[in-house]
Amino acid sequence: MLGLNKGNGLITKFQLVLLVVWLSFTVLAFSYFIQGRLVNFDADHKLRDIEHQELAPHLISFIEAAIPNIADGENDVVDHSISNTIIHFSQPNCDCQQYSEAHIKDINQLALNHNFAIKRVVMTKDNLIPATPSVAIIDNSGDVIYFGPYGQGIACSQTSGYAQTMLNNYVQGYSANIVIKEAKGCYCAV
Repeated sequence: MLGLNKGNGLITKFQLVLLVVWLSFTVLAFSYFIQGRLVNFDADHKLRDIEHQELAPHLISFIEAAIPNIADGENDVVDHSISNTIIHFSQPNCDCQQYSEAHIKDINQLALNHNFAIKRVVMTKDNLIPATPSVAIIDNSGDVIYFGPYGQGIACSQTSGYAQTMLNNYVQGYSANIVIKEAKGCYCAV
């Protein structure tokens, strides 16, 4: 037990108060810096009135202009169909992209195993895509299964990620059409 006797080398009241103040300051500073890194995925409400049916036509233009993924080290022929496609959205100089690389790798592996085309789109600005890094998953009928961030939280590392879960569910026969509008994490506004 803590002793408050000055002479026997145990902790003094002053040292105890100093320790409590230091711990409180450290927790407050940590919270401040973490909250500064967490931003809303759709801070400008670009997706407010958008549902999955309205996204597919918008995404066609990205697929036509997309750079093919070079997963195997060779340039693939660009496939302009929209069905069974994963579209990864990124921006130059977005520090948050590094946190999504593990998600991207896992999604690409699952997608390749199930005959999905994989496209990468580098964004500069757009009226509908709110932030990067983000991903769209299109099913075999051209419907949007998922659009949104890879994950949420600091470094977007909570769980295995929304997109990966949605793709896993789809290949197992379960399908939903989800557009993520509310998430907090490391994102760069478009």
